[in-house]
Amino acid sequence: MSLILAHVLRTPLRALAALAITSALVVGACGGDEPEQAAQPIVTQAAAAEAQQTAPIDAAQQDQAEAPPAVSEADSEAPAADEQQAQVEPTDQAQVQQGSAPTTDSPQQQSEQETVASDPNRDILLEGEQFASSIDPGDTERQFRFEAAAGAWLRIHVDGKGGMDPIATLLGPDGVEIAVNDDQSSTNRDSLIIAQVPTAGLQYIRVQPYDANSIGDFIIQVQNWTVGADDDNAVTTLGSSVDGRLNLPDDVDVFEFQLASDQQVFILVDGDLGVDVYAQVFDPDGDLLQVDDDGGHGLDAEMYFVANATGLWRVEVWPAANKEEQRQLLGAYRISIRAGLPTSAINEAVASDLAGVALTFLQALRDADTATILALAGPEALTIWGWDDAGDVGRDIQKIQSIDLGGEILQSIAYGDVLNSARGRVYFQMDETDWMRFELIQLAGRWLVDDWAHSMGPPS
Repeated sequence: MSLILAHVLRTPLRALAALAITSALVVGACGGDEPEQAAQPIVTQAAAAEAQQTAPIDAAQQDQAEAPPAVSEADSEAPAADEQQAQVEPTDQAQVQQGSAPTTDSPQQQSEQETVASDPNRDILLEGEQFASSIDPGDTERQFRFEAAAGAWLRIHVDGKGGMDPIATLLGPDGVEIAVNDDQSSTNRDSLIIAQVPTAGLQYIRVQPYDANSIGDFIIQVQNWTVGADDDNAVTTLGSSVDGRLNLPDDVDVFEFQLASDQQVFILVDGDLGVDVYAQVFDPDGDLLQVDDDGGHGLDAEMYFVANATGLWRVEVWPAANKEEQRQLLGAYRISIRAGLPTSAINEAVASDLAGVALTFLQALRDADTATILALAGPEALTIWGWDDAGDVGRDIQKIQSIDLGGEILQSIAYGDVLNSARGRVYFQMDETDWMRFELIQLAGRWLVDDWAHSMGPPS
């Protein structure tokens, strides 16, 4: 996000809360860059129907025939108590502190309800289909199957609902584990696998709850992950934008551009919704000048600097690396290379609105007010955390509150965005070196919080 010079707000912070949104606005999280479908590596509708007729789904028969070995007690053992996340009772989404919201579902939720399939007697998954299932008390897992060609790349997503925390495992026809994922990211407890199938035939997906408190409903989807030629590398120019795509976890895209010494430069790598990018810039001698992960809006990267040499400069874009066993959030992005540094002023009324919404959201985080958190969460926050309802928010309250949310707010500074007037940033100073940073986005005339984090201070 290209920040512009802020207003230091003099309005009492208590009064700012009254400027915040007073009715719940739930923005459904949507996927970022949807991959194109490859040519039939996964079972088709007709093939599924035939399979249902020729190979009825019978648990006993499947155990004796083609199913992979069952999980041992050691494999399915729940994590130690100190690793388990406390479950918070969800609040009614319509009961927001400062008002009430309509109880109708958002268009995203309505669309999902219309397109999600559900059949307790079927365990065959169709390519691209969203399939609803659940793990009930006493159950240890659910298992699904589908056909795939050798060498096919797959994207498998398991979206836990109402606090359900899934672990997904992909197994080949021989029952050998291909990939496993617990958490999609450090904040999102849904499961995401992007993996290549080594052997053609009937593949299996095993879904297990993280612990006894993590059972419930989920939606599973298997998609072909199309990996095109890595032709995103390009020579570009100052003042231009280029589209790229991170295809695989080890993908690296390189962009080169000419600069003169003392040239002021701003670089923004803006990923599609939910795409997590990491960027680094090198000078003409190949020396690393600067790196950034989430310095921009949400998961975006941004860097600004004064060139120290004339010549061909280079920016590398990577998928941001998560901790072990988590999956990079791949997809499309746009890199913009602009001349100049952010210096324009922001409107005081906008700054006040931004700070009011950020203050209300911060208080909701402190109070574990799941309804208000959900109502004021922007699409990036919903995607980053994997929130579909207040139950999902309640699942993550302990994790949120384990990060010190600070005490008394000493001052507030709000920034706008040179490239996008519907984005903003607010800093709250807690003490001499501790600041809370909030990224906001404006949708349908309302400001929502897309991300938040600690900071050593606002940009100088």
